[in-house]
Amino acid sequence: MFAYSIQVRTPFISIMILLALLVSSSALAEEMSTTGQGASQEGKGIRIQPMAADGLPVALVYVHLEKSSGSAPEDEKLKAQIVDAFGHPEGGPFRQLVIEMMLKNVRALPSLEAADYGVYQTIPAGKIVVVIFATPRTPKEEIKKETGMLVTRNAGEFPLLYENHRSKLTLILNGGIGIYCDTNPWFGGFGNAFNSRNPLSDKPAGPGTLAWGEGYIEPGIGGITQLGEMPLYAYGAATYLLSGTLGDDIYNDGPRGHGELERLYAGLIYDLPGKGSVVDVSVGKQTYQLRDGFLLSKIPVSTNAGERAALYLGPRLASRNTILGRLKYGDVALDAFQIEPSEIDIVKTDARLVGANLQHKVAKGIDAAFTFFYMADSDTTYPTERKGLTTYNPSLWLMDIGGINGLWFRAEYAYQDNRNFQMNAQAGTAWLGYEANHLPWRPGISYRYSLFTGDDPTTATVERFDPLFSGGLGNYLPGVVFSKVYKNSNLRIQRVKANVFPSETLELILDYFHLAAHRTNNIGGIGPLNTNLPSKNIGDEIDLTSYYYIGRNFFLQGLAAVGIPGDALKQALAGDVRPWYTLQASLYMFY
Repeated sequence: MFAYSIQVRTPFISIMILLALLVSSSALAEEMSTTGQGASQEGKGIRIQPMAADGLPVALVYVHLEKSSGSAPEDEKLKAQIVDAFGHPEGGPFRQLVIEMMLKNVRALPSLEAADYGVYQTIPAGKIVVVIFATPRTPKEEIKKETGMLVTRNAGEFPLLYENHRSKLTLILNGGIGIYCDTNPWFGGFGNAFNSRNPLSDKPAGPGTLAWGEGYIEPGIGGITQLGEMPLYAYGAATYLLSGTLGDDIYNDGPRGHGELERLYAGLIYDLPGKGSVVDVSVGKQTYQLRDGFLLSKIPVSTNAGERAALYLGPRLASRNTILGRLKYGDVALDAFQIEPSEIDIVKTDARLVGANLQHKVAKGIDAAFTFFYMADSDTTYPTERKGLTTYNPSLWLMDIGGINGLWFRAEYAYQDNRNFQMNAQAGTAWLGYEANHLPWRPGISYRYSLFTGDDPTTATVERFDPLFSGGLGNYLPGVVFSKVYKNSNLRIQRVKANVFPSETLELILDYFHLAAHRTNNIGGIGPLNTNLPSKNIGDEIDLTSYYYIGRNFFLQGLAAVGIPGDALKQALAGDVRPWYTLQASLYMFY
């Protein structure tokens, strides 16, 4: 059934194979350099704070020498030494404490005077690039063997508590505030219609305009240390998150606040210094994301709604419990995971997702992966039973297609069945883009087509796709407005994105989305759309987003969006249906 589904029912695998063949003549001939040379600016977006990258997959480690040693061959040799000392985290989840411990190995090289690192988004977004800024050695004083507030009694070293060549212990202090304004929420005040079965919404917004504020603070502690003389490291972190809302948001009225443990995890890494291989095992409340979140994003794994407050600020990203094991050998990596999402008791489904992800860096600019998901437990039975769901998910990412700097393509496909009943659901996405790296502001343009199948009521087979934990602003959220009323199921999305980088830390993005149902049968949808749709035209959305990273510790996000209802909404809602406008400003802090 799986082979038949790929071959006959969808073109996505054929597209991926065809494009791989088109680029193989140039890309396969040039293997990925371990020093990152030749990577230059391609695939590198704005610089972000390390804590903001927590849980995102590492795409590339790139070495930048702040000055030359005086010899080009010696420079390349030094880059190779740096990467060897740093290790090979590509493909794995970014963890700030682990990366900073790896950087210690780089700083210990006798040929270096100094070394630091920066974290950048990839182009297209969804992964991160780690750039090591290294300065070749000149005579200098001996590096301090111990430092941190516990040693120096100097508050200026905040948040570092203690650090030596084997260990690091640091305070964690994250936070954020936001101001939000929605006009015509629920497309003109139809909040009750969309939330009649939503226990997290006690008083949804009516017609007009409403504004409110949100905030959170997340203190904690984290550390990493070498165990004995082996390249074996133990790491972990614990944080407590307090969040609050002041005013009425689109789901609830009145001020409210909530506090609970956010992160509480521990792990072991073996052979951290390098050689291209690593074993990493961790367990607890932590974040984990696959690629750019087509089926598993760190954002929907934790609920930010109801009693937890801070709905739009979205501070909660950690699962209730994640067990993650990772084996990397050279350019091949295997992840095995079990994820229990962090759910609010009133809507708790006791979901438990297990799976494995095999990925391979085929050559320069070619990454391929295959992921298997299995829903081992879930109490959800509407519109169908979720327990027993299996998902097969190949993906392909291509950079600099045909040797054209800045031309990229990525595609994913997913096939689903269920051990408890007959199911044949599918999803796929194809995304083609170009970034003009040689021009000022590096303008980019891209087009993405995504399909998540709907159910055919004339068959006994279930064809409605289950999006698992798909989402993420800027990735697979079907528009910041429409995501409130429509999920990645029974949906076709066409997206056009234009973006520029006025500076290394500022990105401006203009998005256009067109949403259409795959089938008119939409049983399992939200509110008045849980029916036989009168039209497949769901609507259109335009989003203007800005990401501004202020120094090493602050991040400002601005958003202006409008959702324009299509015929399906206009006819399903009896009344004065209007466009939904939202203005959002969020300031985040990371220490």
